[in-house]
Amino acid sequence: MKIEKWNPCVKAFTILVSVILLSFSYVVRLNVLVFGISLFLLLFFSDAKPKSILAILTPAMAAAFGLFMMGLYYARGNSITNVEMESLSAVPYAVRAAMSQNLETALQLSTRLLAYAGMGIFFALSTDGEFFIYSLMHQCRLSPKFAYGILAAFHLMPNMVREFKNVRIAFRVRGVHAGFLSLRPMFTMLVNSVRWSESVSMAMESKGFCPEAPRTCYSVPGIHWYDWLGCVLVLGGIVSGMIFLR
Repeated sequence: MKIEKWNPCVKAFTILVSVILLSFSYVVRLNVLVFGISLFLLLFFSDAKPKSILAILTPAMAAAFGLFMMGLYYARGNSITNVEMESLSAVPYAVRAAMSQNLETALQLSTRLLAYAGMGIFFALSTDGEFFIYSLMHQCRLSPKFAYGILAAFHLMPNMVREFKNVRIAFRVRGVHAGFLSLRPMFTMLVNSVRWSESVSMAMESKGFCPEAPRTCYSVPGIHWYDWLGCVLVLGGIVSGMIFLR
């Protein structure tokens, strides 16, 4: 079964509680296990493309490496004493840092970030945006006014990107210089976006949209037994790892 069928609200609740539990844990093996299982599920039990996973994972790996080096060289409290450092003055600093107990701190910091990144990528690439909004409406009682407003903004994003490119081309044709960080194309794009949002609002009102009125829905996400089973398995696995993987 594809993990895209997992109810988004239950999935979000599971990941949120898992993140809170991992914040109280300092088990390196558990962090690595969570990260590995997240990638395994995405690769073999979802429609996520490996290219998309790699594109999001690369910055996370870079940040984890930065945390590892920071914890290795600049951690306090677990490093070896000054007397021990003086006795190893002939040894390169990188070797002395690796010999200290800072290595454990560095691994805890970096692997925790990877675990968070794995769960975040798991949710982002295995959850449809519209399905998530519908689930928030029916399971979390999100107001339709906010739900459809979010969906309207979401569907306007491709038009905003296309409009930004068109504005830059128009500036170039007119001989107007606009650098990469120039705000002039951004300002023009935002003005057009405000006009689009007003048009969408008028269209919704003209079609009789009223958030307080009773309405039927084409798609109604439900919570099934396998949704709660996945929640119990994930949270139970993390709690068991916190206990037995110390």
